Amino acid sequence: MDQKEVAYRKGYEFGVGVRSASGSPMGQGVAGDATPIREAPGGSGSFKMTKIQSTEELESHLGISVEASGGVGLFSASERFSFARDCKVQTTSITMLLVCTREFGFIQIDNPALGKSASDLVASGKVSLFQDKYGDCFVRGITSGGQFFGVIRIDVQSQESRESIQNSLSGSYGPFSADVQVQVSQAMKSSRSSAEVFLHYEGGDVKNKPRNPEELFAAANEWSNTLQSAPRPYSVTLAPYIIADGPEPLNKTDLQHQQDVLTRCAKLRSATLDKLNLLDYILDPAHKKEYTFDAQSPDLPALSAALATDLDIIAKAASFAVDNPKDALEPEPYARTRMEQSNYTITLLPPNLPTHTGAYVNVPDFRNAGSYSAANQLAADSRLTVHWVESAAVTGQWHIDSQDPPLGTAVSVGATVTLVCNQHDPNKIEIVDSPARQIRNEFLTRRAG
Repeated sequence: MDQKEVAYRKGYEFGVGVRSASGSPMGQGVAGDATPIREAPGGSGSFKMTKIQSTEELESHLGISVEASGGVGLFSASERFSFARDCKVQTTSITMLLVCTREFGFIQIDNPALGKSASDLVASGKVSLFQDKYGDCFVRGITSGGQFFGVIRIDVQSQESRESIQNSLSGSYGPFSADVQVQVSQAMKSSRSSAEVFLHYEGGDVKNKPRNPEELFAAANEWSNTLQSAPRPYSVTLAPYIIADGPEPLNKTDLQHQQDVLTRCAKLRSATLDKLNLLDYILDPAHKKEYTFDAQSPDLPALSAALATDLDIIAKAASFAVDNPKDALEPEPYARTRMEQSNYTITLLPPNLPTHTGAYVNVPDFRNAGSYSAANQLAADSRLTVHWVESAAVTGQWHIDSQDPPLGTAVSVGATVTLVCNQHDPNKIEIVDSPARQIRNEFLTRRAG
């Protein structure tokens, strides 16, 4: 593995070992002096405002997404993940993130070497015991200063209100300035919209929990003014033991397979949270008046319960993958083979959800998308949910073979569009076959057929 920068966790210290699959701190495996970067003791940072449309996007800014964390500790408890879950991002509302990272200094072990106990295990060939005690990587560097994350979720009453607010705020994203606070307040007042705010910070201090956007902006100033006197570690650099003359991983193929499964589980978890957040919003008495319900509407409490079950199965599949790298299974095959739920599939949101006042979405043509990321971005821009089916029946160069519902179908915001594509995306790392992968491929092929 390469070096990875990940969020700081309690127990992380210079030279402490880490089990990357879980993010858990282990024993002190490495020794060496930690020193700051020469001629550069200071730091940097700036506030910026950005628009987010999904839990996965929020997790990316928080540094806990698959891409941002390098897959380290995707399913271990963390304050940042709890914050992302509590923000309840969903497609009906407009969600903005005010973020600041201020770095005061970075310190690392320049010449890491195994400690005596760890070195003795390697010398005696006890690599498996070494990894049980010290994990597969160690904390090499620590960045101190602070981070501030403030989320504003504006709950709009209609499509007209949404367009009015979006137009008002179109110039607000990017580096933060005093004008942004005025624009947010004016946009909400003109559209008679309400908002919820959420705050997470590391380092500095905020005395009172903000209750509205104005108080959130004031909290950002308070945090900035107190950070110098109360900095804290907020990120660490993890390095493989090989640079400290330690052992290589026991089986790179199995670990790659484990990482692929955990990555899939993490993305499914984020997407499932978005679906559940939307249903919670629709069922909330404070928002029911914004929706049109009819006899064709699905059983929302039953859908919500099914999504909660999905989250539980995703967590169990991830936990199994952490403990069993070689036999790791994605959630659907895991439920079918390990939980004896032979007909289990991930819950999809149907196209006939209650319709938000004035808000209809026409399904775009996903077949022109050249990659997973392009299709996912198109779905986010259209406020739809994507469900991928990788099928061995789709041959040739990677492409999206079919979509359901088809192009031009009018559906509710948040509805699921199922996309059938080749098994391998040219933009993704190739996955080496294993018994677990073969079970998954057979399952996908049967379902697509």
